[in-house]
Amino acid sequence: MNKFSLYVLLILLYLGISKSFSPSEKKTIFVPNANAYANIFKGSPISVILERDFSTGALIKTYHHRYQIIHAFKAPQRINVRISREFFLENQANIGMSLFRRYENDVSSTVPMPPGSIYIGSPAYGTWRTSDSGQKVWRFHRTYKNFPQLFHWGDFTPTYEFYRRMIVLEKANSPFYGLNNEFGTKGSVTSTHYVFKKKSENKTTINDILKKYTSLPKWEQKNE
Repeated sequence: MNKFSLYVLLILLYLGISKSFSPSEKKTIFVPNANAYANIFKGSPISVILERDFSTGALIKTYHHRYQIIHAFKAPQRINVRISREFFLENQANIGMSLFRRYENDVSSTVPMPPGSIYIGSPAYGTWRTSDSGQKVWRFHRTYKNFPQLFHWGDFTPTYEFYRRMIVLEKANSPFYGLNNEFGTKGSVTSTHYVFKKKSENKTTINDILKKYTSLPKWEQKNE
């Protein structure tokens, strides 16, 4: 075994051991797929929005989601969770979307929907009004006037047409990104008003690992 092969073996052993014994990974909630949401996030009404995704590690990657959890009656929360690679790839188009909702009647949904969709159309949170253009638009009650800011809507205002289409697609278990693709990773509203920091936490590279081992003692060559 030459020197380079041994270094590679040592690096792989180090990565495997550090991954197995990493306290942060053991303490972090693992979400293999959308079916796990109902057991992790309690209470209602509640909306879990995918705020960002990222991966850590160089040769052995660990995948993560950061969620913004919005309750109707208390301050929003943020949480990082570990996810499977398959779930990471499945949701790459869903930044800014609500991936889980539980309504007040305890009915829940994991169909990706625009942020705030759980509250649109409910008379407890707002009302439909007629705009100057004659369209029916959604307005939150004064108590919830900060919701559009939490949802990163910017100047976006849901119309009744938007609401009806949203309801139809959710019942059909089909994601809804808006009438004009306003939401999701490539959505016009999301990309304008969301702060994207994709992969900023993936700072470990192979070069970093190799540099870490440059201080290993050199092999002594025997004189023949």
